[in-house]
Amino acid sequence: MFSINTTPTESLNASRVDIGYNSGQEFGMQFSIACYAKVTVEGEETWSSSPIFSSLLNVTGSAWDAWGSDVSDQEYIGNLALSQLGLTRAPEEAPEAPAEEAEEAEEAEEAEEEASE
Repeated sequence: MFSINTTPTESLNASRVDIGYNSGQEFGMQFSIACYAKVTVEGEETWSSSPIFSSLLNVTGSAWDAWGSDVSDQEYIGNLALSQLGLTRAPEEAPEAPAEEAEEAEEAEEAEEEASE
């Protein structure tokens, strides 16, 4: 199973989609899709405890034939699921620098500003 963070829409307030393998047959596979929303509980943001929407993704026919090596399997299946749901991937968040590195960067900037004055 893998998860994709998504941008919620008016029709589907899903912030995360979980995709898992369900079954396979000759020339096809089936995946389960579960959508979760972000909720606020006691002032803290968390994921809904149960899916707000669930369905199946059947990869057969032209979708099966188009499955190639251009992208990873996870990305291909994820893109099919998001397309079926009418969702898009959420922008990736930049990782935060550890506090020590952030302080060092601020000190370096201040030193540069003082030197240029």
